[in-house]
Parts: sequence; structure tokens; C-alpha cells
Amino acid sequence: MLSSRESATLIIIFAAIVAMLLWPKTRRGVVPHLKPLMTAAFAPRLVAVYLIVLAMCVLSTLIARAVGLWEPALLKDTVITTFTVILPMTFRSMNFTTGGALTHRLIRETLTLAALLTLYLDTAPLALGWEIVVQLAAIFFGALTAVAATRPEWAPVKRLCDVVLALLGAFLIVWTTVRLFQEPPDWAEFFRSLFFGFWLPLSLLPFFYLFGFYARTDAVRARARAFGGPLTPALVAALLVGTRLRLGLLAKFTGRYSDLGRKSGLREGLAYMRSFREDVARREREELERLRTLDEHTGNSGLDDHGAHLDRREFDVTKDRLDWIWTCQNGQFDRQGGRYWTDLLDWIVDAEKHGLPRAHGFAVEVTRDGQMFRAWRRTPGGAVLGVGGRERGSKFLFEGEEPPTPWPGEALAWVDAVRAEWPPDWDKSDRTRL
Repeated sequence: MLSSRESATLIIIFAAIVAMLLWPKTRRGVVPHLKPLMTAAFAPRLVAVYLIVLAMCVLSTLIARAVGLWEPALLKDTVITTFTVILPMTFRSMNFTTGGALTHRLIRETLTLAALLTLYLDTAPLALGWEIVVQLAAIFFGALTAVAATRPEWAPVKRLCDVVLALLGAFLIVWTTVRLFQEPPDWAEFFRSLFFGFWLPLSLLPFFYLFGFYARTDAVRARARAFGGPLTPALVAALLVGTRLRLGLLAKFTGRYSDLGRKSGLREGLAYMRSFREDVARREREELERLRTLDEHTGNSGLDDHGAHLDRREFDVTKDRLDWIWTCQNGQFDRQGGRYWTDLLDWIVDAEKHGLPRAHGFAVEVTRDGQMFRAWRRTPGGAVLGVGGRERGSKFLFEGEEPPTPWPGEALAWVDAVRAEWPPDWDKSDRTRL
């Protein structure tokens, strides 16, 4: 039997679907896509995945019942866990690059304070009407928080929403605690549900690992068919042996190694995989050396023998974002009526996604007629890197100790990236060696 909290969730979902179908504008936008969506969701390969996941959950549940962790009263919890935790984790396992990362994510979602708190709050839900009110409030303020987080000037709204959500959570904790003192639950059933909630996801960790490994192997085979040649069974075997069934190694078998499909037989495949491991080890050593040098020169304001700054903190991300600003300037030039822009900076830099602070320090300026632009940023070590253009498609690079004052092409400080040798800081590679 569903609890009032689960019933409220279903009512809200059903009401949202009905409202969406009744509202003419959303109905016209949604209904035509339902059939393609259902067709994609129930494609034969996905149906096979659903059946495999179901079989693994059944097997895990049977083992749990044999050791006394499951009883028929937990069937509802089992179904909910399968659809809200197991199935999403199955598909997310394709994105992990190491078994350790997969294990950490699964443990975090299963054993953390947030997971335990969710289970605790579920033991004493509110009455159905109040559950609907509370859940709608949580949805509203949660969505408002997400929207407010996209603009720095909306920070006060975000803080207010965070306070409201925190108060809502505190109220639920107090309510649950009071109810448990007034009407203690069946503690044997409570702890059985608790331990089974741990058991079901964690027991399927080997399955998640194998599924992720299979998905990445399938991606390697598809890439080989497209660029190097199809992998024969012998070459697939060489791939499995060569990666030693380690997800971390398989994730490093990127497009640069597409020549595997051109090898013939198991022996050549194994030799190629041996060279792959040696190349990975070499690049890892180079990356360690790069990071050591980066750390060693932190705070050093000098230049190397080629004129490049020694303190190269955030050089890679700065050059990457400046390149992207240049690309977007050219892409928007025609759409803006033959003018460069100044109003899209935060959105294009996307600072948090690239590990930069929200106050990222990038600046963009455009001439009054909109025909020239310059963009720059000061790195943590003090160097200023810049990029600019004076006509559509042109690219000028800048490096210096202070932000540029002349416009691209008006001083020697700006270097034509197409026709001249790049400045030392731009010419030197700061990218990871991995």
C-alpha cells in the first residue's frame, strides 16, 4: 500500500501530465513527440536492458530473502528502488571512467546522510493534503533556486529560496521525530527496510561495473567500424585482455588508438594493446611532470627561455575560454546585424562548469561601430591573455602584463594568429597530457 507521501507524488505527476495535455500550447508541443519518444524508450536494445536489470534485481532480492533481509511487505520498496536507483545507475554506469568512481558514486547515493535522512523522513509522512502542499512548495522553491542560480544579480532570491527549503526540511525532521515518539514503528520492519535499501543497490555493483565495461567496449567497436575497421572476435579478445578488464584502462582507449581495427589476429592485437598501455603510462608520467612543474613555479613571476610565463596556473582554461569567446563572436556577428556583441559573456564563459570562480575575470569590449572586439583575462599568476578580431573571421592574440588598450591590429602587442608566429604564452601547450 502506498504511503501518503508516495500518493501525493503520484497525484502531482498525474495532475502535471493532465494539465500539460489540456493546455493547448503545451499539447501542441508535446503530443506529436510522444510516439517517437515511446518508440525510442522501448527500442529492442533498451527493452533487453530493462529485462536484464529486472532479472538482476530479482536475483538480488531472492538472495536477500534467503538471508532474512527481505519479505513480501517490502515489495513496494523494491519496485521503487529498482526504478529510482537501480535503473538510472545502470545507464549512468556507462559514463564512469574508473571502477573507483562508480563505487564511490553508488556508496554516496546509498549510504550518505542524505539517503539516510530520506529514509528517516519517509517513516512518518504527513496527511495526504499536507503532503501535496509541501511537495508543491518544495518543487516551486527548488525550481526558483535553480533559475536564480543562473544570474549573479538574482543571488538574493536564491538565498531566500535556500532559507525556505531549509526551514521546510527542518519542519519535516521535527514532525517525523515527534511522530516517532508518539507512535513508534515496528523497529524490526524499519531496520529490515533500511538494510535492504542498502543491500539492493550495493549488491548490484558488479553488474553496474560489467554493464559500464560492456557499453564502453561497444563504443570502441563502433568507433573502430567508423574509422579503423571492424574488430574481429580475436581483436575484441585482445582488447579485453589488453585492458585487463579494467574500466579505467578501457576509458583511456580513445580515438587515437583506432588502429586496432587494422590489425590481424590475436597476436598483433595483443602487441598493439601492449603499446597502448605503454603509451598511457608515458602520458601519465608526462602529466605528473607537468603538474609538478606547475606547482613548482606557482608564484614565480619570471619567464622561461622562450619568453613564456613560468607561473601557468589556469593558462589552459583561460586560452580555451578565450578561443570559445572568439568562436561565438564570429558566430553571432551576422545574427547581430554585422556587429560583435558584449552581452553574452557569463553564459559563454560558463565559469563553474570549467572550474573557474563565478567572478571569472573575463572581459569583452567592442568598438562603438561594433566592428572590432577584444577579450582578455588576467591569470592567477598575473599574466594577461587576450583574443580579438577586427573583421569577421580574423583572429588576433595578445599577451602582456596589463590588459590591452589598443584594438586588434593597431599595435605590435596584438599578433595576427593566421599570418604570424604566435606569442610564447599562446604557443606553449598547457593542455593535460592524458
